Amino acid sequence: MSHEYGPELLGYLQAFDQLKEAIYIVNPQTAEIVAVNDEAGRQQKLSREQLVQRTVFDQQRDIRDLAHWQLVVQAIRSDPDYVFSGRHIRADGSEFPVEVSSHVVVWDGTEYLLSSVRDITQRKAIEKTLHDLEPIMQFVLNEASDGIWDWDLTTNDVFYAPQLKRMLGYGPYEVQHTLFTWQDSLHPEDAERILVATEEYVSGKQDLYDIEYRLRTRNGDYIWVHDRGYVCARDANGRALRIVGMVHNIDEYKKLEARLRELATIDELTGLLNRRAGYAVFEQQLQLAIRQRTVFTIALLDLDTFKNINDQFGHQVGDRALRLASDTFRARLRASDTLMRWGGEEFLLLMPDTGISAGLSVCEELRQQLENASLKVSGRRIPLTVSAGLASCPENGKSIKNLVQSADKALYRAKSLGRNRIVG
Repeated sequence: MSHEYGPELLGYLQAFDQLKEAIYIVNPQTAEIVAVNDEAGRQQKLSREQLVQRTVFDQQRDIRDLAHWQLVVQAIRSDPDYVFSGRHIRADGSEFPVEVSSHVVVWDGTEYLLSSVRDITQRKAIEKTLHDLEPIMQFVLNEASDGIWDWDLTTNDVFYAPQLKRMLGYGPYEVQHTLFTWQDSLHPEDAERILVATEEYVSGKQDLYDIEYRLRTRNGDYIWVHDRGYVCARDANGRALRIVGMVHNIDEYKKLEARLRELATIDELTGLLNRRAGYAVFEQQLQLAIRQRTVFTIALLDLDTFKNINDQFGHQVGDRALRLASDTFRARLRASDTLMRWGGEEFLLLMPDTGISAGLSVCEELRQQLENASLKVSGRRIPLTVSAGLASCPENGKSIKNLVQSADKALYRAKSLGRNRIVG
């Protein structure tokens, strides 16, 4: 089994090597492992090359077959916070418990699952022996997390370990050991969700307290943390008296995760919407125009002689030309317009509540602005022009397919008439 992936994905795999959690890139259709980071190899005691010869079925004890796998994939698609718990199998047959958080991402038009695998052997050991609190607290302080907390529910006093204070940028005596210190540090967008989850766990409505959220640091910034708690003392009626918790700093992973989600929608070269994300916006705006019975015009804009620029001056200059064009167009567009990179040197412009005549005026201004823009190579000015073809709804159709086909025909006419012109 062999896998090929581009330099962009390879670059992110190298970044994943800095994480303490195992990262897997998996084919959602076949369950084949496409790529892994170094931590995955350490967990499995295998090389990268050996791991990418495996499938999910080879190393996940609790997923039985392809049908079961497709149910898991379906759950991941429907729930962005879906977490799968199970047992991983090493090549020597030994097992260890894992917690797998997965998200759907897209590189170069291909869909993958990005899975973060946490070895929770230590957590399981703690849960098993939590009755002996002092040794466990010592273990957690030294080995298991970035910091711990210990909440006495009879007084609402909370002990915050030195590691937790340092993680948030505080000195050893700067934090008041009360519940309100934690509550006041919650991100406003997370606070209600976290407080509800905490109350449900304390009251026994939930069996687990295992949640991710943002905490404010001493300098006012927020970092993502993974917080786990466990009731270690109850009264005769089963009411919680004391809870201990472990906090792990996951801010680096969350930022990388956010960047990957951004890459799924944004064209990295131009900063515009990519075709996949732009298509969804196109469909949404088109349906709105049809419901409201308003005109809706699109334009396909294609850079003239772009292939010659690439061939004569190289792809780096070609990339500069694309960035110059996208920046020039974006600076002159109206707030209601949407510009996306449609493919190669081609852009698609959506102009809601705009007829052909007004659309021609908008595109003519873009054409003139680009013609006057300056692309220089070694002091030499390189001409850069654009041709565009327009189509509108309902005159040219009420579907994306029909509108794009009409705009493409108009673009072809603009090219055949000598380029650097707009045709509607």
